[in-house]
Amino acid sequence: MKKHSDHTQGSGDTVASLIGLGHQSARKSYYPELSAKLDELEEERTRYKKLNEELEQRVAERTSELVMLNEQLRQEISEREQIEQQLKLAKEAAEEANRNKDKYFAAASHDLLQPMNAARLLVSALRERALDRDDAHLVERVHLALENAEDLITDLLDISKLDQKAVKPDISEFNLQQLLNSMVGEFQPVAHSKGLQLKAVPSSLSVRSDSRLLMRIIRNLISNAIRYTQDGRVLIGCRRRGDVVSIQIWDTGDGIPVDQQEYIFKEFRQMARHKGKNRQGLGLGLAIVERISRMLEHPVLLRSVEGQGSVFSVQVPLAEQVAPLRPSVTYFVPTPDRLQGLTILVIDNEESILVSMDALLSQWGCQVITAASEEEARELCLDEEWVPDAILADFHLHDDQLGTDAVQSLRKTFGSDIPAVILTADRSSECRHLFSQLSLPVLNKPVKPGKLRALLTHLLED
Repeated sequence: MKKHSDHTQGSGDTVASLIGLGHQSARKSYYPELSAKLDELEEERTRYKKLNEELEQRVAERTSELVMLNEQLRQEISEREQIEQQLKLAKEAAEEANRNKDKYFAAASHDLLQPMNAARLLVSALRERALDRDDAHLVERVHLALENAEDLITDLLDISKLDQKAVKPDISEFNLQQLLNSMVGEFQPVAHSKGLQLKAVPSSLSVRSDSRLLMRIIRNLISNAIRYTQDGRVLIGCRRRGDVVSIQIWDTGDGIPVDQQEYIFKEFRQMARHKGKNRQGLGLGLAIVERISRMLEHPVLLRSVEGQGSVFSVQVPLAEQVAPLRPSVTYFVPTPDRLQGLTILVIDNEESILVSMDALLSQWGCQVITAASEEEARELCLDEEWVPDAILADFHLHDDQLGTDAVQSLRKTFGSDIPAVILTADRSSECRHLFSQLSLPVLNKPVKPGKLRALLTHLLED
């Protein structure tokens, strides 16, 4: 038997002979070539190994860079989220502050209108008295100052409510002729005092809008036209353009330069030539027009030629059907003796307003009963056995009492549907709906004495 070592030796010789290492191998002559090939393969392997190491290093470096960039990106996103959250909180705080400002201003304006109302009534009583020339001049100056202050407070209150989105449109279909008649009746005396012609072209068109808000737009545009027209006329007309009605106010005033036509719709903005001693108004009328028109989606357009006049137009949707023309009440300025001897009950929780009302109504020849509450009014009337011919009641009384409730309660007490008027500085749509439901006429404070006297005369004559 062969030994294991012999077998191993034989195997080694076989391998050696195969690769050309054996002494008897026929391939011995190929050894240098194979050796060179092996060296070449080794170099190639080394090169690939080096390339692989370099690639792994580059991948590791790139991965590290990506990790770093990813971390930076996460940090930037986190910082951005924090900034956005801070901006959101700042915006909410600013909006809340703005809402609080608007609410405060609305409340302050409401409170300011109360003493303004008392002063206006007292000055109106003085204006109707026979005064010497100097005193009459001073009273007239006070009247104009109060009128300007009243316009400012009213306009600021309206802008505040519009910015709060506290005004909700009440859309209906109505005949435009009613609005035109009302506007001409209101502004005819003002135009006449300036020597201007004011005319409205009759219209049978009906529109779909909020009649009260649309009237405010038209009122401000007409007032603006009359204010800045020195001679000539102001014309109101309506033109149908497809499914839209263009309500136009033409004037023969100074005209507006092209570069200032957007400028004038901003708050407290007026053209340079209307400032200083020539300043008229407060620059809020067109700002209110812009806000209301935007809310109603009624575009306001302007065409003007400097030195030749302007035309403002508001585009209102045409009604689907022709609305009936309701009979309008024409208020005229009555003479004081029409109210002579009538008993008027005034209910208001402000002492200054009671004093002012007493002075004004007494001058008209009325017998005046003043009370701060419904209970006091009832006691005074029952004690003196007076049955008032009319009631003038403030809407908001002390202890959350309402003038509307006082009117209804006193009517039950006397068993008579006594004519009544609600006086209030609250111009909210909720109050307006309430007064309409109760069929109670309303006068907003500050009360204009001419309107008060006309309304009282109308109610008592009916």
